[in-house]
Amino acid sequence: MPHPHQLYAVPFIEAAQARLVGFSCGVEPWSRHVGEWILGSDVLDSIKRGTRVWIFETETKEVVGFGSLGRSRWNWPPPDGSKAAIVLIPMLGIAEHFQGQPPDPEWRYSRQIMGHLIAEAQKLAFMASENPTDAPQWLVLMVHRDNARAIRFYEQCGFELIPGVERRNNHVVMKLWIGG
Repeated sequence: MPHPHQLYAVPFIEAAQARLVGFSCGVEPWSRHVGEWILGSDVLDSIKRGTRVWIFETETKEVVGFGSLGRSRWNWPPPDGSKAAIVLIPMLGIAEHFQGQPPDPEWRYSRQIMGHLIAEAQKLAFMASENPTDAPQWLVLMVHRDNARAIRFYEQCGFELIPGVERRNNHVVMKLWIGG
């Protein structure tokens, strides 16, 4: 019997947007942006560019959140290194009423979603390891510099802040080693 707080990753398809009407990660500007991404055309544009997106739901099909993963090429190390393959988390969102839930940290929804994304990123890195020059070594995400709660969570998951690097609209960059 599955744990009562087990989440299930369901690949996102356009028809799933109807299930997300009213989805909100909160009222902060960065939280509203995340909700707009999954409810609008940005998620569909990202999928067309190769991004994988999952909806995370409970056993009773209640949507808890979503996560996404894609490959990219960045100057590495940022900002001035040579072009290198990375795995990127373009967007991650937890419905506001599920944030911090359940109380048991081992089954916390945010940890389950991040655990899924890290495992999928490691698979991407492993599959690309046959061509070492193109194998991603890092899982990267961007987070608004004022979103202290998210930064703290990502650090607990093993991500490190890259000092002095900001991208798009006051977003800091964090990295997690996934290479061999």
